[in-house]
Order: sequence, then C-alpha cells, then structure tokens
Amino acid sequence: MRRRALSAVATAGLAALVLSACTVDPTTQADPTSDESTTQTDPAPTVTVVNEPLEDDTAAAGQDSAVEGAADESDETTSPTGAATDATDPADSVTIAAGEELVLAVEGGEFAEVRLTDADHATVPVDTGTFDADDDSDEVDDEAASEGTSEQAMAGGTTEPSHGLMDVEDAEDEAAEDEDAGAATDSQGPEWKSSTALVTGATYAWEATTVAPDGDEHTATGTVTTPVTTAQEELTANTAIADDQTVGVGAPVAVAFNSTIPEDARAAIEARLSVTVTDADGEPVDVEGSWGWLYDTADGISRVHYRPEEFWPADVSVDVSLPLEGVEYSPRWYGKEDVELSFDVGRDQRVVADAQSHRMTIERDGEQIADWPTSLGSAQAPSYNGTHVVMAKHEFYTMTSERWDYETDVSWAVRIHNNGEFIHAAPWSVGVQGSANVSHGCINLSTERAKEYYDMALYGDPVEITGSSVDLNTEHSDISDWVYSWEDWQELSALD
Repeated sequence: MRRRALSAVATAGLAALVLSACTVDPTTQADPTSDESTTQTDPAPTVTVVNEPLEDDTAAAGQDSAVEGAADESDETTSPTGAATDATDPADSVTIAAGEELVLAVEGGEFAEVRLTDADHATVPVDTGTFDADDDSDEVDDEAASEGTSEQAMAGGTTEPSHGLMDVEDAEDEAAEDEDAGAATDSQGPEWKSSTALVTGATYAWEATTVAPDGDEHTATGTVTTPVTTAQEELTANTAIADDQTVGVGAPVAVAFNSTIPEDARAAIEARLSVTVTDADGEPVDVEGSWGWLYDTADGISRVHYRPEEFWPADVSVDVSLPLEGVEYSPRWYGKEDVELSFDVGRDQRVVADAQSHRMTIERDGEQIADWPTSLGSAQAPSYNGTHVVMAKHEFYTMTSERWDYETDVSWAVRIHNNGEFIHAAPWSVGVQGSANVSHGCINLSTERAKEYYDMALYGDPVEITGSSVDLNTEHSDISDWVYSWEDWQELSALD
C-alpha cells in the first residue's frame, strides 16, 4: 500500500512537470527581430535598360542585358549602409546608340537614386538624371519649380545643379554624408533618364538604389557602351591659357574649336567638361561657376568659356578636364584628343580707370598700390564702361585706325579689349593726363608709369572703366564674359 501510494505521488509530480513545460510564460514573448525570425521579405526590384540594344546585344538584352537586382536571395549581400547590394555579372552589358539619353526602368519597386559615370574618365561629372515620378511627386515638383530657386550652377559648379550633373568630388561627398547619416532615400519613381545624351565610343557605369515594397533598399549596377564614331575629320580644342600659366582673377577658361559645333551636340560635350579648384595645400575650394557658349566667330569657330560667378579667389590652382577624344560632334567631325589644363591664379590685382576724375587706380589684394593721372577716350572716341580684362602685352606696338586715319608706334601696350582699347605709354598727352580725355579710347599713361603697369600685369587681370558715355556690349571681343550678368551668363550653358 505504501509503495503504491508513493508511485502515485511520483506520477502526479511527473505530470505536473510536463504540464508546466508546455505552458507559455506570459513574461516571455518571441522576439520578432531575432535571428530565428521567419519574417518574409520582398524580392529585390529588377532594373532594366529601356534603350534598344544594338547588333548582337539584342538577344542578350531580352535576358540579362539590363542588370537585374538579385532575384535570388543567395546573391544578396549587405552594404556598409545596410542596404541590400545585389550581385551582378560583370559581363552583363549592353551596347546602345550614342546621341540618346540612357533610360532605366524598375519593376517590383521604385528608384531612390541613380548615378551614371563615365567608366574611362573619372573627371566627367556624375549624372544623377531625372525621374519619372508618380502624380503626387509631379505636383510637388511643379510647386517647387513655381517658387523658384536662387541656387543654380552648371557642370563644374559647387551648388546643386538643376540638370542632374554633379562634380565627382561633390557626388562622393554627398554619398559619404548619406552613408554617415544612415538615412533612407525617398522613392522617386519607376523610370530614370540621364540628363544628357551619351557620346560615342564610351563606356558608362550605372548604379541604381531601389526601394522594395517592404521598404528595404537594394543596389543594382550595370554598364552600357556606345559604338565608336564614324565621323572622318578630327576637331581640336584649344585653350587660351597655357599649361602652368599664372593668370589674373578675371581670366576665364576659354576653349575654341577649329570648326562649328552644332547646337544639338553642345549639351553632351559640356556635360563632360569639369573644373576643380584647390588652395596652396591642395584642399578643394568652393567656386561656383558655369560654362557658356559664346557666339561663333565670323570664320565659324565655336567657343565655350567657363567663368566663376565672381572673380577667381587669389592664389589657387585650377584643373580643367576636357575628355573629348573620339566624341562625335557631327557626322563629319569628332574630337581629336582629350585636353587637360592646369594653371594658377595669382594675386588679386584690379584696375579702375575713371573718365570723370581722369585717374587710374591699382588695387592689389585689397590694398591700393597706385593712383595715377590718366587720359581716356575723348567725347568723339570714348572709352567703354565695363569690365575689361588684360588679354595681351606688347613692349612695342603699332596703333592703326582707318576711322581716325593714324598709324602710331607706342610702347608698353597692354590690350584690354578687341575693340582697340589698350593701356599704353602716351608721352604726347602727359600734359593733360589727370585733367582731360584726349585719346581715341585707350588709357594713356606716362612712359614710366606705363612700363610699371606693363611689368605687373597678368593675363586676366580685371580693368574696370567708369564715368564714360558708352558701355561695353557682348559682341566683338574674345573675352566679353564679365559683361554678362551672372544670370545671363548661365543662360549661355547648353545644359537645362
């Protein structure tokens, strides 16, 4: 009896133990974020190239030409930002026609960001393109556009450009900031288009950040190539500034082609050009600037200049990249070679010549270093108000004028405009320098002062004429860049 009673107690205890093991403790809940969670995630969106492929790429394009986000979860890795990075096959590339914009489409999600780079030229500005957003996004964009913006810079500038082109350094800095912040990017829409047309003979790499319906970010990458040009004649690009030259703060980057560039080819060319500025320690210097296409010369030479909004900072270095080799400008012309230019901006020296006070002052790095008597253009041949720049220097020069019927040899002549305006020695007018204007438009100085100025002048030094009866216009000059207001200058860019 006793033994059986003990067995019953043991059986009851065992049953109680089993029951307690099967009962959920209300204080212990399953962690949905634990590694053991079986939460279902959406597959990575698929990115495809919309452009029609060329030649043998047509068949491949129907399968893998437009690189897809990893549909297979086993191909997915994690980037430092926490977004999904989709493995891609390096062989996945498509050849499409030059002269058209690259178009990408996404299925199973939306674009957050796309960056298009030239795989062979690191200096070409990054193209962030434009998105085909939904209706709500369009309304927001329209509202923002109606409010306007005071910050607009072209390729090579330092504020956010409206056309989707960014300097490589700016793009890298922005990407690093986003990574540090760890912030998710808003979705932009299901289709993306590059800001400018693709050029001939190029390889482009694109990287697309997409957002799946579950909010996860994914990255897809791919490349597109364009066929080489079939144009037969080479076109050169020449710069007015020489490599390693030291210039004044008003010197534009002046590029002249040896023929006419069709207007419909200018945006694609301009999108490849870049300008970077560094200080004496090699640190980047923010300078807002823009390229502008000036009118073609009488002999059909196309010109594109780059100027800052204000004058260059003093004592900086400027690097210019013109990667134009093999780029087709027209069915006849293509770029002969890439052009790289490096020059220094020297001290900040500026001249002001006043036709009312008959004085010419020189300021260097904010301090006045000279105040000289001068004689400017007479009432019959006035000097022109406005910002000129030093263009050339001649120790001896022969002045000729059909209009005024003279031929005069002068010394220490500094050209400041193509209209015939110089700063030069005029010993014959010393008696009235400081009291009357008797020249045919030039700025007259004594021989001693003319030589002193000649010795200190640099190409690109600004020379401002004030107090006259006529103003400079934007025509008939190799350098009329500073005659334009900043707003008008930006309108000369071929980029939207």
